[in-house]
Amino acid sequence: MDHERFEELRDAYVLGALPDEERREFEEYLAAHPERQAEIEELNAVTGLLALSAEEREPSPELRRSIMRVVEPEAEPRRTSSRSWLARMGEYLSVRNLALGAAALLVIGLFSWNMLLQGEVRNLQGRVQNLQAPQQESRMVALKGSEAANRAHVEVIILGDQRAVLMAEDMPPVPEEKTFQIWIIVNDVPQPSGLFETKDDPVATVIDRPLRGADAVAVSIEPEGGSPEPTTDPMLTAKL
Repeated sequence: MDHERFEELRDAYVLGALPDEERREFEEYLAAHPERQAEIEELNAVTGLLALSAEEREPSPELRRSIMRVVEPEAEPRRTSSRSWLARMGEYLSVRNLALGAAALLVIGLFSWNMLLQGEVRNLQGRVQNLQAPQQESRMVALKGSEAANRAHVEVIILGDQRAVLMAEDMPPVPEEKTFQIWIIVNDVPQPSGLFETKDDPVATVIDRPLRGADAVAVSIEPEGGSPEPTTDPMLTAKL
């Protein structure tokens, strides 16, 4: 067997299509020329890639005619290429597998992005549920007035987070350069918690301090601008 005969038979040998006599002749040549073994190993790898190729289907008549218009001019006698069809198929499959790999990476990227978006949606859903969850019930506490404020109607609305709003109506007038001051009492210590006037009636004002831990709330008349501690007895009080 010469080199040209080797190239004619190598593809059929790799595919297991040689008759026994030609297979033995080919293997004897291969044993005498071990440098050709690398070609056989490369073609064996290509046959493995053939399993990944698309399923074989019968072409339509129109496709067959289109193919034959291209193939027939190529059928003219010409010098045989040193590269077998199996080797060329290996290159084709390598490119095809590269494209399949890129497509797989794209699918993995899209899947990861989808999982990330799902996580963001779950996070937003949780935040919405927290906003929609029923808050702690608010409650209302009425302040009792002294004789000077017996006609006043004053209530403190305590919200779920212990913030509070004071609502006042029919408050008595205050002397000039005086104002009403709110006090939060914690462990018998009054803490200044806001000022309000009664020019507009009724009045709603936010209490400056949360009522958490407070024992009582009170209102007194203090100098304009407020005082760090009461200077008069409270005219309205309520226990919390």
